[in-house]
Amino acid sequence: MNVAELIDILRDLDPEAIIEMAIVAPVVDEDDMITVDQYVVEGILPRDPADHDGESVVWLIGGDPGDVDEFIEAIGGEEDSIPLPTDGEVVEMRRWTR
Repeated sequence: MNVAELIDILRDLDPEAIIEMAIVAPVVDEDDMITVDQYVVEGILPRDPADHDGESVVWLIGGDPGDVDEFIEAIGGEEDSIPLPTDGEVVEMRRWTR
């Protein structure tokens, strides 16, 4: 999915709706059973196109709050603002707060 497709999908929804992501994964590799984990999207992280064969990629960031905090620390950011270089510009990941 690209950003334009996501915008088209979200355009007609209630702007106050909370965005969650659902991660679907197998419980065990060679089994038909799956698990679904739901997380609120807490931030958006544009990635360096050099890491993705020149493609522009954006990560939706979410998870258990403590894990998200550890992720932010691991990439050298602060809770409210994470400056990252991409295409020679500085962008920020902002945590979404309710």
